[in-house]
Amino acid sequence: MIGEALFLAAAAFAAGALNTVAGGGTFLTLPALVTVGVPPVAADATSAVAVFPGYIGGAMGFLPEMRSFDRPLLLRLTGVTLLGG
Repeated sequence: MIGEALFLAAAAFAAGALNTVAGGGTFLTLPALVTVGVPPVAADATSAVAVFPGYIGGAMGFLPEMRSFDRPLLLRLTGVTLLGG
């Protein structure tokens, strides 16, 4: 049990580092969760929720750059992105 917790903690740390640099941390967390016996659907949901705060942190880190953008253009692009997503 402690070994699994350490394994998951290491995977989470590596996923956080990977997300900071290039994204794709779920590539590490999803297999780690499945390896310790979490069902695949639950592992996918858990992994998605676990990496979400990192995206908020990344967006906050780019806030000064985002403030320098043309606001009307940024709002239009956000709308198109939400519509497309």
